[in-house]
Amino acid sequence: MASGRKKIAILVLSGVLLLLVGWQGMRFWWRHGYSVGMRSGVIRKISVKGTPACKYLTGELALQGAPAGTAPEIWEFSVDNDKDSNPLVQQLHEAERNGTRVTLDYRQDRKMWWQCTPTEYYVTAIEK
Repeated sequence: MASGRKKIAILVLSGVLLLLVGWQGMRFWWRHGYSVGMRSGVIRKISVKGTPACKYLTGELALQGAPAGTAPEIWEFSVDNDKDSNPLVQQLHEAERNGTRVTLDYRQDRKMWWQCTPTEYYVTAIEK
């Protein structure tokens, strides 16, 4: 009789775990790639931030098109693969050093609990 209760408890816990995993998978599917687009401007800053357990690369793009004499709008972004060997990261650093106008292709992922970055925007490509 005790083994029957044990089997039921294991099945219930497995079912709850399966429901939670399925729910998180659906949330990821629904929120990943929420929108895509392009932004143009001059890269103002690239830096690595975060706690030791959760480092991420973030950047700021000063958007062009503001009237003369006003501060430009700043758009914050992150990069999925922030390794220095990533060609995208190298191109971003080069554009920051040169101060040239670039167009960044991005993907917006709605915020999920496991993401470290405070921004929802991830750069996928850079055009000079």
